[in-house]
Amino acid sequence: MPLKRETAEEIFQKLRSVQPVSFQLTNHRGIILASDDEDQVGRRDSRAAACCMRPFNEAVSCALDAGCGTVIPFWRHNRIAGTIILEQTADEKAQACLPLMKAVVELMLERKESWKLQEEEHSSKNDVISLLIGVHPRDTRPLLQELERCNIDLSTPRTSLLLQLSKRETLDLPSGEREIILDEKQYDISVRRFLDGLFGYFPYQQDLCMIDPAKANAVILATDRARASEDNAMSLFELCRKLEEIAERDYCLTLQAVVGIRCTAFSDYERQYEQLNLRLASGKMLYPERNVFLGNSIVLGNFITHTSRKILHNITTYVYQKLLNSKEREVLLETLRIYYESDMNLTQTAKKLYIHKNTVQHRLKRIEELTGFSVRTADGLLTLRMALLCYSRLKAKDSAPPNL
Repeated sequence: MPLKRETAEEIFQKLRSVQPVSFQLTNHRGIILASDDEDQVGRRDSRAAACCMRPFNEAVSCALDAGCGTVIPFWRHNRIAGTIILEQTADEKAQACLPLMKAVVELMLERKESWKLQEEEHSSKNDVISLLIGVHPRDTRPLLQELERCNIDLSTPRTSLLLQLSKRETLDLPSGEREIILDEKQYDISVRRFLDGLFGYFPYQQDLCMIDPAKANAVILATDRARASEDNAMSLFELCRKLEEIAERDYCLTLQAVVGIRCTAFSDYERQYEQLNLRLASGKMLYPERNVFLGNSIVLGNFITHTSRKILHNITTYVYQKLLNSKEREVLLETLRIYYESDMNLTQTAKKLYIHKNTVQHRLKRIEELTGFSVRTADGLLTLRMALLCYSRLKAKDSAPPNL
C-alpha cells in the first residue's frame, strides 16, 4: 500500500513524541510527504531516493549516512515504503531513536492496511446483505455463493430489525424540556458514532449489521436470543428500547425501530428492507406516541398503507361524515385516538386527556350518536378504528384534513 500524504502526516505527529529533533518522512520515491518545514513537502530528496533504489539485501539493516544527515528506510511486505530523514545536527540520542521510529512507522502502516482490508471486507459483506434483503434475482446461485464466501450461514434463524435515526428537537430533563440545536455536521457525526457502536450490541458471530450513515438507518439480522420465537422478538424489542434511550441520552437523536419477521429460509429474507420500512410507517400511524414497534402487531396499519386513496376517502366519509361536520370534531377525534392508544382503558384515557372519566364516557357516547357505531361492540370498535386510521392516512398525504 503506497504511503499517502494524509497517512504520512498522521504518522509524523505520532513520531513527534519519540524524536525531538527535526526530521522528514518520504514515500518510496523519495518525495517528502511530512516535514517541520512545510516548504519541503512535495520536493524530492536525493538521499532518500538513493536509499529507496538500493536492493533489499543492502538496505534492510543499515542506514545511509552521507555526511549531511541520516536516512533510514521502513518496510512493508519486503519492500521499501518510505524513509525517515534526520538532519546532520542530530546527536547520538536522536540517532538512537531511529530504530524505535522505524518500528512505530511499520506498525502504523500494518494497522492502516489491516483497517483498509476490514473496511473492504465490511463493504463487500454489506453489498451481499443488501442483495439478500432486496429482490432476489431469478438465478440465485451467484448470491448463494457470495453468502457462502462471506461465511453467512442461512440455516441460522435470524430476526430482522430496522433502526431509523432522526434529529431530536428537544431533550426531556427533570427541570423541563431543553431545546436541542444540532447543525448538519454535528448530526452526521452523532449518526455515524451511534451506528458504529451498534456492533457492540449485536456481538453474536452470525449477527449481521448493515449500517447506512447516509440514510441514518441500519438493518440488522439478529440471531435468536431465546428459544421461543415470541420470547426472542420480545428480547429484541427490549434491546431496541434500550438503544432508544442511548440514542437520546448520549447522541441527542431520536431512534425509531421495528422488529420484523423471523427468517428461517433463504426466501424469507427477500424484500425485507421494503417490508420493514412499511411496518415502521404503519407502526407510526397506529401509535404516533411510540418509537419501537413489534412488526406482528401492526397488520392493520399495513392494510391501510396499501389501500387506495379512493377507498380511504369512502370509508372515512361513510363512518365520520356527520362527526367531521360537527364543531366538536377535533375534541372527539382526539378522545377516540387516545382511547385506542390506552387499549380502551377509560381511566388511562381520562388521565392522558386531563379530564374526568365521566367526561370520556360522555364524549364516547357523542361519537356513537354522530357515527351510528358503538364502542361497546367488536364490529363498532373495529369500524371506528379503521376509519380513524383511514382519516389519519389521508391527513398525512395532504398535510391537511380531507374536504368531506
